[in-house]
Amino acid sequence: MAEIKSALELALERTADVKSDKASLTAHDNKQKGRKLLSEYFDDPTINLKKRLKDFDREHRPQIRRGLFDALLGNLTLPGDENHLTRIQALQPAFEAVLDDSRHLPAVFDQITGILQQYIRDRKQLVDQLRQQFEGKIRQKEQELARQTGQQIRLDPSQDPEFSKTLQHHMTQLTDQYQQVVEQAREQIEGLYKA
Repeated sequence: MAEIKSALELALERTADVKSDKASLTAHDNKQKGRKLLSEYFDDPTINLKKRLKDFDREHRPQIRRGLFDALLGNLTLPGDENHLTRIQALQPAFEAVLDDSRHLPAVFDQITGILQQYIRDRKQLVDQLRQQFEGKIRQKEQELARQTGQQIRLDPSQDPEFSKTLQHHMTQLTDQYQQVVEQAREQIEGLYKA
């Protein structure tokens, strides 16, 4: 008769070959410290990141620096509004603290900022154009509802499913175009990091 094993025994058998790799755990912890450093920077942008990086052990510093850099790249995204754009612009000094040679970074950031500002304008223009385009349809629906209910009802285009679907479709196209530009900017900055 076969021996019945407990779930714990089965789990221990499956993980018997898995040994903790201290070096990879240390690298992960150090990268997390870098990410945490960015969080502290967002809380207090006056923090001197170069100095803070030097406070860490020399052997762990490259991993912490990489964690900080990865977190910075992760925050380089398409902005939802002007406030988000301001936060992205605040990344430049943080990138400068991480890069060994940041001479080309201001030019890259000027380009990124201009593109992201254009993205915000294009989003607003898209919404405005679609609202104008659907204005007639919405007024017709308001008149129909007024005839049915005997009351004046004011509808907003954003409440219309057709408007929402059309907006989502066009917004996805717009976002995809600009996302490619953001990816290129990330690659440029990654190139500066590796240089």
